[in-house]
Amino acid sequence: MRRHRRSRAAATALFTCVLLAATGCGTHNTDGTPRSGGGDTTTAGSSLLDQVAHGGPNPCPTTPGVDRDTIRLGMVYSGPPSNGPGALGGDPSALFRAGVDARLGEQNARGGINGRRLTYQLEDDHGVPTRNAVAGRTLTGPGDALGIVQFSSASAGGAPALAAAGVPVVDGQVSDPGAASRPNVFSYSRPMGLTPASSGWGDFLYSRGARRVATVAVQLSDGTQAMAGAAQASARAAGMRVAAALLVPPGSLDADQFIEQIRAADADSVLAFVPAPTFYAIVTAARNASLGLTAILGDQTTYSQGELAAAGAKAANVYSFVDYAPFELATPAHRRVRTALATYAPQAATLTEGNALIGWISADLMLAGVSAAGRCPTRAALLAALHHLDRYDAGGLLLTPINPSKGLAAATACYDYLRVNKDGATFTPVNTTPRCGRTVTTE
Repeated sequence: MRRHRRSRAAATALFTCVLLAATGCGTHNTDGTPRSGGGDTTTAGSSLLDQVAHGGPNPCPTTPGVDRDTIRLGMVYSGPPSNGPGALGGDPSALFRAGVDARLGEQNARGGINGRRLTYQLEDDHGVPTRNAVAGRTLTGPGDALGIVQFSSASAGGAPALAAAGVPVVDGQVSDPGAASRPNVFSYSRPMGLTPASSGWGDFLYSRGARRVATVAVQLSDGTQAMAGAAQASARAAGMRVAAALLVPPGSLDADQFIEQIRAADADSVLAFVPAPTFYAIVTAARNASLGLTAILGDQTTYSQGELAAAGAKAANVYSFVDYAPFELATPAHRRVRTALATYAPQAATLTEGNALIGWISADLMLAGVSAAGRCPTRAALLAALHHLDRYDAGGLLLTPINPSKGLAAATACYDYLRVNKDGATFTPVNTTPRCGRTVTTE
């Protein structure tokens, strides 16, 4: 009987110890370090219960953007200014976000990455460099992002700070002229403002009969102005004359002033690096003024059925260039994207929207890095994983595979060109294969 009572007392003491452990006796933080003082008994009990619920302590050390169940990313984009072009509707950045939502939604439906769900915090810089810098600080400070996907015309604003902090950035637009020299920036796309330039854009315009081109960029945007500078070198290499280098505000277009500038320059063509709503405002103004331009060419953000729907037949025979496989090719990769858009971003599922494809590809490249960064990803591990990625084709959505390990400057400036049909409602590829220009070594 005495031995039985001692056994029962020992069992009671053990049970009491477990209870005390759950209420502050000898508690530890979740990282295993002793808690100072008596500690918060409620927090200690919750911590222990959390460990029990999840099968033990968190296996990974504390790191920005990663906890037991979640990987937190950041997104920076340039939404339309409050006084921006609205009559032609649409928000390219919202379509980029739809592509990101579709790719992350598909991944989460498959269980995320190593059991962690993918989320992101959004910051809008409205195309202003100082606001881009604020957005970057927010996401890497209080926002606690592992990495950032970006679609901004003002990315140069926050680029130095993000590079100094070693924050991985996958950029869908690469508007920062210095991006190619920043080891933390990755993209599926060759920066359009990079030098040496390619003769490709000029060669294409020349083949359409154009001889005197006016380039168009955005005021206060070093990125789009660098792109226009590369386009001027491209045009000269193709035997064209640069008739004018025009700048338009990031908000509403002054159509009358723009038309007078084109007339004064005696330009027969336009090559524009502006947001899609501004581009189609330019197109509409040119057609209303009966300028009779030989060709109007816009960058990949102008491949937008939503903008076409608003511009209508006035956009007939306008051209866009893209550095990814357009929806018109209707590959299995495109069907996968459309299925995911219909499920996770239905607002963009029925339209042919290149910006949604850019969002999908950018998110996919980021996820390729996160997947290769190990079970306990950190910013440094993510950077290393992206730097070791030597072949990437976005599941068949790129015109040719790229080698991210060689840096942004190594990508080839090859593009598909699309023409708006006569009804102003759809696009048709101009060529059956991508066009690649010659490297321009001198002006």
